[in-house]
Amino acid sequence: MKNSIRFSVSFTLFFTFFINSLPSVKACGPFLIEPLFNLKQHADFPLSEYTNGKVGIVPASFGPMSLFVFYRQLNNLPLTKTEQKQIVNAMENQIFFRAGIYDKSGSDGSVQESQPDYFEKWAAARAKVTNEKRDIETDKRIANEYNSFSNCLPDAFINAAKTLEARLAKYGNNENVKEWLKGQDKVFSNCESTQGQPEILGDNFPEWLRQDREYQIAATQFYNSDYGQARATFEKITAEENSVWKNTAKFVAARTFIREASFINIPDEASSKAKAEADKKELLQKAADKLQNILADASMNDYHKSAFRLLGLVKYRMMPAERQNELAELLSRPAEDQNIYNDLTDYTLLLDHSATLAYDKGTEIDRLEAEKAGQKYDYDYNLKLRDLPLTERSLELSDWLFTYKAEDGFAHAYEKWKETGKTDWFVAAIAKTDPKAPQTAEILSAADQIQTNSAAFQTVRYHQIRLLTATGKRAEAINKLSDVFDNNFNALPLSSQNKYYSQRMILAQNLDDFLQFAQRKAVIFDWDETGREEGTSVNDDKFLSAWENRTMFDSDAVAFLNEKVPLSVLRQAALSQKLPDHLKRFLVIAVWTRAFELGNQAIEREFAPLMLRFAREFSPFMSKYASAKTPSGREAAALISVLRLPVLQPYVPVGFGREGSQSTEIDSIRGNWWCAEDVSDKGDESYNHYGFKYPQEYPAFLNEAERSAADREHQQLIAHGNSATYLTKRAVEFANLNPKNPQTPEILHLAVRSTRYGCKDAETGKYSKEAFDILHKRYPNSAWTKETPYWFGQ
Repeated sequence: MKNSIRFSVSFTLFFTFFINSLPSVKACGPFLIEPLFNLKQHADFPLSEYTNGKVGIVPASFGPMSLFVFYRQLNNLPLTKTEQKQIVNAMENQIFFRAGIYDKSGSDGSVQESQPDYFEKWAAARAKVTNEKRDIETDKRIANEYNSFSNCLPDAFINAAKTLEARLAKYGNNENVKEWLKGQDKVFSNCESTQGQPEILGDNFPEWLRQDREYQIAATQFYNSDYGQARATFEKITAEENSVWKNTAKFVAARTFIREASFINIPDEASSKAKAEADKKELLQKAADKLQNILADASMNDYHKSAFRLLGLVKYRMMPAERQNELAELLSRPAEDQNIYNDLTDYTLLLDHSATLAYDKGTEIDRLEAEKAGQKYDYDYNLKLRDLPLTERSLELSDWLFTYKAEDGFAHAYEKWKETGKTDWFVAAIAKTDPKAPQTAEILSAADQIQTNSAAFQTVRYHQIRLLTATGKRAEAINKLSDVFDNNFNALPLSSQNKYYSQRMILAQNLDDFLQFAQRKAVIFDWDETGREEGTSVNDDKFLSAWENRTMFDSDAVAFLNEKVPLSVLRQAALSQKLPDHLKRFLVIAVWTRAFELGNQAIEREFAPLMLRFAREFSPFMSKYASAKTPSGREAAALISVLRLPVLQPYVPVGFGREGSQSTEIDSIRGNWWCAEDVSDKGDESYNHYGFKYPQEYPAFLNEAERSAADREHQQLIAHGNSATYLTKRAVEFANLNPKNPQTPEILHLAVRSTRYGCKDAETGKYSKEAFDILHKRYPNSAWTKETPYWFGQ
């Protein structure tokens, strides 16, 4: 059946800041699958291992649910199996909240655990009465808006299925049961839009069916947003002592107040705003009174659990600060919380709201400070305790969660650790410690006191190694890492393993050492548009599935190889026995192409046979290069090879590169050739040419001459500009030196083509026009000229 399910607007709007400090979502495609080598938003899958104690290294970028689990473990408050299951569901709800994956939230804010078979249950029960199938759309569009909400929730279909099964069991598939189904179909037809209500039944129908129909009419009124009429009908049913729907109607009548309050719009204009807020508060108070009565009524015992949950929601809406503290206290207790799914969801949404207000306040402060300093503010705000009122952190759980995430959290974390001596505050302190802080030596010493069986150990050890490396104690850092590798290292989450490999790579003492630890396996493969790190299966993709168990280079390794290593050392890396063939291929291509761009003909010629060996699909072009006898012949073959193979670039790629398309294919999605590094903002701390902030430390095994050569070559590559400009300029130079070479027209044609599909800059149009003019003036009758009707600029 049609099932387009979304979250309620009120639920999703909070997911923009605190949940994981999500990166900005792209407005449109194309989107690509990329390997992720460590997760920043949540723990590795399966999440059940994380909730059961396999935490590994926990970064501050994790969402509050993940950090809550870490807090519990740091404080020796293990979660029961029931709590673990509910928390996993809650965490998955945040990760997979796109339409059609989970239905967790209604417009009244009620949140339910995933029940993916509720449509099937209703369809199966219905099929016992009729073969006619009906599509059901559960979402309803909000009037005069583009947003929609989940109008009919899973329980409605589950309860309808149970009721139909009970009526069939008692009465059989007779005309009265068919009339019941007719009424229920009418109810569900109103989930998406108003379709009218079921017919009122007269005295000629049995009492049970008239009672059921009365409830069906009330439900239809509810789904049609006629809350006053629905409430009156539910209350009428409640007053009927012999109605089987008496208790259900009493509970749903309370829900009508909540849902009605949900759709009161709070305007900006002061006088109207005050009235709207008062009206909303009045409705919520009436809901609270109804729910309290239900909880006090022993005959309503079957609804106590649901009423308790909804009462929490009402408190969430009416008194968010008080509710946040109430939930923080509840979630910190050692006793099992059987409602932890809803409690934790509500709590993190409240934290979200607080952080959103902090964002508004903090960005304005930062903007004014930047303006005062004569600098441009980029709105790259990170949470700061400075921007949170102390009332938001009055209970330890909230205080710790905010501090662990806050950019300025060190001073408070350190103070709390010294005051309490508690492990959770020490973890927060060491995670925030700057290597230059006067407390660094004390913190490094205290880190040695954390036991290996502590939930804090891996996070503390990771930051201890970070601080040792940054303070020049590299040998001690290597020893600490050796201890990690020697103690059941493979049992750690893969994200944590890769973080340690990254640290060890930075401490490499020679090239082979670097290459050994530069290799990582992907934790997940993920579409790059959401930032939620939900992962995707690559089993059906022949190319991608081959990479599931292969090692790859992450961005930190690539940044070093591409910017800090000279061609001579990159050549050694390509020849190293430490690398598998699939990674050697990347290095061989980068070495040959870089040698081509830097004019190092010796290495260019040396690596031609390796290009044929590791990239056999290049052979139609590279074989001509290898057999060329003259410098001009090799230059022509080299230019044609590069221009015919848009996968070539002088840089080592992150992950699996652009190998998802044919080597000769102009690819509008994955890019062609290479783009020169934009150094205009390199002085900025947020400079991220490779998608991450550059590490403060790099491997130190290169000698001074190699470092100087690397810097010189890197600047030369930048000066050449983008590939379209560089290749076309070089093609023009070749044409001017070799006007009679039979391959010159083809080279000029390919060069102009590269200015359409390659990476361009301000100089591209100039050289594209020059190549175009030479081709058309000197070779007017060439077939390549006829294939080049235009030139291209920036």
